[in-house]
Amino acid sequence: MAQATATREAIAAAAERLFARHGYSGTTMAAIAEEAGVSAKSVYALADKPGLMLLAVRRAGAAPGPEDTAGALLRRYPVERAFEEAANAEPALREAWRRHERARRTGLKHLVRTAADEGRLRPDLTVGRATDTLWALLTWHTVALLVEQRGWGRAKLAAWLDQLVETTLTSGPGGRSRQ
Repeated sequence: MAQATATREAIAAAAERLFARHGYSGTTMAAIAEEAGVSAKSVYALADKPGLMLLAVRRAGAAPGPEDTAGALLRRYPVERAFEEAANAEPALREAWRRHERARRTGLKHLVRTAADEGRLRPDLTVGRATDTLWALLTWHTVALLVEQRGWGRAKLAAWLDQLVETTLTSGPGGRSRQ
């Protein structure tokens, strides 16, 4: 039992690393087996390639402990990029990608709802419109551009996220309107 759990974890971790590094189409089942240090038969016994993609996404979404938003985005964006690629290539993953995006939007809505409940949401924004704004701006695409094209690290990304939320959604510190 412990051996099977360790094998499953090794395969899921290898799939996550390789999908993040090489994308969905650039990752083979044989490469996952090699990276995990197991046989290809063990990989196929666990899941097919779309199933391994889902395991990698779940694994990437499971934070190991307390984590700031910037750290979570930096850790997850390569796997999310591979997941979107996989959903475009694999009909079996399309609905999973849609569910993932709905869940991401729901998580952002909680943030917006908190600002609204505290009286900090700009008066010209509804919760829905503000949620859509964050959902559209805070994607793996945006993070990839800032990290890969502009060389941003965690601290710069965190400062940008704080500023984005403050200037885009709220009426300023303490609920005061900006003039």
